[in-house]
Amino acid sequence: MHTITLDELEGWTGPPLVVFVGVSTGGSLAHAVFDRWAAALDRPWRLRGLDLPIGTPPRTYRRLLAAVRGNPAVVGAVVTAHKLRLYRACAAGITLGDDLVEVTREVNTLAAADGLVRGYARDALALSHVLQPAADVLCLGAGGAGTALLLALRERETRSATFADTSPEALDDLRAVAERAGANGTRLSYVPVKVPADCDALVAGPPAPQLVVNATGLGKDAPGSPVSDGAPFGPSTLAWDFNYRGGLEFLRQAAARRAPTVDGWDYFVAGWTGCLTAIAGVPFTGEVLAGFATAAAPYRPQETM
Repeated sequence: MHTITLDELEGWTGPPLVVFVGVSTGGSLAHAVFDRWAAALDRPWRLRGLDLPIGTPPRTYRRLLAAVRGNPAVVGAVVTAHKLRLYRACAAGITLGDDLVEVTREVNTLAAADGLVRGYARDALALSHVLQPAADVLCLGAGGAGTALLLALRERETRSATFADTSPEALDDLRAVAERAGANGTRLSYVPVKVPADCDALVAGPPAPQLVVNATGLGKDAPGSPVSDGAPFGPSTLAWDFNYRGGLEFLRQAAARRAPTVDGWDYFVAGWTGCLTAIAGVPFTGEVLAGFATAAAPYRPQETM
């Protein structure tokens, strides 16, 4: 069984446990690969998913934190859809593991040791290991994945980065993250969009982006794509979908226009590498990432483009 309830988590007495906190964790290939990743870190861990709805109340997150802190058999948690809400509910009870927790006001990893639970925001670090180079970037989606991209781009020679979203609030939150992070020379733009045609216009430019990212979740979490079939991709535009499973309609549309495409598999592996190295208390290095990638390679979905 891949999942666990909060009651079961509080009473867990089995092997050292990593909790995978999401909305619907059962479909993730992390369950298939996890034993290989744990072996790469020389840890006798097990993985169980804890599925919580989007509307989970703060008291449930505080109960999760108490379970991680209070049960010595629970070594940590990997957090996906609940990063922001977990921070809001539990920030006072979490020891900072890195500075980006305060910059992003998100927590994607909990690591328990010595009576403390340390919180980490490792998405940007993970993404920086697999980021595709480009002078001008267009990111469709301003949520957690868009935030990670904004911060990962800080270490690159990026001329401009445009972030688009249907939610003005998400764009405001992203702008606030950029302000807390400080300027780095990249020209940032935040554009509200309503329909795919709005995104198509951003793909056309100016500036014409060399990299267009689907960070919306469309194509996996929900059907569809942020752009239309008429989006003006071309051979000089790399289309990168942060999804690695699902319909991947965004990549199909780009490929139909003869644009090069990249799915989200490498980012998926890097993301888990960042979380699990934090829980293990070991550095996130290129060598460790390569080991994780090798371990996961047999489980990579077959190319469907």
